[in-house]
Amino acid sequence: MRRLFLLCLFVLTLFGAQAQPKWGTWSVVPHVGVSFANLTNDAINVPYNGTSHSQTRIGFSGGADVYYQLTDKLALSGGVAYTQAGCNFKDIPADLNAKHGTVFHNAYFNLGYVDVPLLAHIYISKDLALSIGCQPSFLTKATSHTEMQDYETDGKGGIKYDKNEVSEGDVKHWYKKTAFAIPVGISYEYENVMLTARYNFGLSNVYGHDLGDSKNRIITVSVGYKFNL
Repeated sequence: MRRLFLLCLFVLTLFGAQAQPKWGTWSVVPHVGVSFANLTNDAINVPYNGTSHSQTRIGFSGGADVYYQLTDKLALSGGVAYTQAGCNFKDIPADLNAKHGTVFHNAYFNLGYVDVPLLAHIYISKDLALSIGCQPSFLTKATSHTEMQDYETDGKGGIKYDKNEVSEGDVKHWYKKTAFAIPVGISYEYENVMLTARYNFGLSNVYGHDLGDSKNRIITVSVGYKFNL
């Protein structure tokens, strides 16, 4: 995920410059984009077949930010956004060398947060800004989905599968209602169109009731339009 964020950073720095934002002005930027989310140190133990570790899950992100241009080089913003988070889990296929086991596949945790990012934006060129701040996030949904299928082998390359068992449901009670993160990002503006890449570094454990110690790691890439007020 960090490589993806660094790639976005590199691409944005290749663009040229245009009009410098005027200090003392307000603007609103609605935006939509995609999220690339994962949960640190998360895994599911699969009977007979080992452990499935968390992987990046792609989702939706969208919201709006209000900007105040404090100086030519510094802007402040506050916003509200909805971000899909959580993670996928690595598939575990059948092991033909084992007498029996469990296939584990199509597993994920799907989390939804309402984010409230509060950011400072430092302009390093006329239309290119780096940002950093703080962000509380409020959990709105949490569901899980797993599929498992027991199997037996005959030692000759043949395999017999049992019925595929699907388990899914609401798991919001597993998670804390609030999470905190430090968002860092970069944005490029051209003709009022704003392209933004942001990395949300989770600070707090998302689980409650001693169920685990995992933190959000989320990259969002979005495009928005700047309405000057």
